[in-house]
Amino acid sequence: MKPAETPMLAATDQPFPSAVELVLRRYAALVDARGASAIGFEAAVKAMAPATKAAITADLKCYLAWCGRRRPVVKAVPAEPETLVHYLHWLAKGSEARRSAKPATLARRIASIARVHRILGFGEKEPLPTQAGMVRDTLKGIRRDKRQRQRQAAPLRLGEEMIEGQEAPEGVTIEALLASCGSDIIGLRDAALISLAYDAGLRVSELVASEVADLRQVGDGSGRLGIAHSKTDQLGEGALAWLSPETMGHISAWLLASGIGEGPVFRRINVLTSPPDPAGQQIVRHYIGAKPLTRQGVVAILRCRVLEAIDLGHVELDPGMEGDTVRALSAHSFRVGLTQDLFAAGEDGAGIALALRWSSPTTALRYARELAVGSNAAARVLGNLRRGSISPKNDCQAIDGDCASG
Repeated sequence: MKPAETPMLAATDQPFPSAVELVLRRYAALVDARGASAIGFEAAVKAMAPATKAAITADLKCYLAWCGRRRPVVKAVPAEPETLVHYLHWLAKGSEARRSAKPATLARRIASIARVHRILGFGEKEPLPTQAGMVRDTLKGIRRDKRQRQRQAAPLRLGEEMIEGQEAPEGVTIEALLASCGSDIIGLRDAALISLAYDAGLRVSELVASEVADLRQVGDGSGRLGIAHSKTDQLGEGALAWLSPETMGHISAWLLASGIGEGPVFRRINVLTSPPDPAGQQIVRHYIGAKPLTRQGVVAILRCRVLEAIDLGHVELDPGMEGDTVRALSAHSFRVGLTQDLFAAGEDGAGIALALRWSSPTTALRYARELAVGSNAAARVLGNLRRGSISPKNDCQAIDGDCASG
């Protein structure tokens, strides 16, 4: 296939093309962009959240590269439904150098391809190839074969019972992580970060974007955090999150010790250690950066604190479970943990979704599925009616007897 001349997708007054356009230009021979509107393309890209734009760029690069390697080379946009079916099977199969894609990843890849088709002017008068029955059936078939629920981040709950009679959550908790933070400058930062992330139920993008000007304290000692932008607030209408007096104390201690009076609240700390002097003493100096922490930095801090909490005995785990425990946690775990704690305290999905800026109560409920089962209508009504008169010990004996006789 001979390379085609790439039309200018972005408006001519834009000094730098977007990442999406750069990918399309690179694979111009595979893309029919003749029907694209420069103004419409620019508007669509600007409307994307940064995370969405990054995901679409990565998905598009993978798809276009695959189309270019096919023999014969296939047209990527507009795509034939058969092409998308082959692409899904290729993703799902994997190889020695590439892990097989999960159903959630496949669905996202198809959604990205559909989005690019619309941006380039397809789908207004004719159905998109991603909507073809064979594409939908292929996704369903792969999902059925794998039968895999999308893995969620493990929750980081507070560590206390939410209502009387409940057992406090076990494993890694916010209280255990805070107990692992010392009084040094790094410990003060980490304690403030952990406490703020939990109280406000922050997404990692909201956490790293927090600035000193966004914080204020009120008369009862609690605080408020202004959230300028979030995943579900791309227009920048803003939101406020409540912070406990304890969290405000952690934040005040960190800001005072670090001397930060404006700009990003959470920053990287560089540690420089001098060579030992004749007496064997070393001088340790801490240098606080000017830029905010990255997403990767937040995850590194979390994992470091989890291991520290385990070493100090604040977390009890079965032998050999340390690695799995650390891998199950992510920066999203703070948000999931607070969602579960609020459900455990009896709050409804609508109130939780509003407080934590979830897109819908259904989304919040998905992260508290197991807790919700214990407090749903059947559990509330039948819990008191069907307590039974057999003690746990007798129950076990009866079950053992049934198994022995069967």
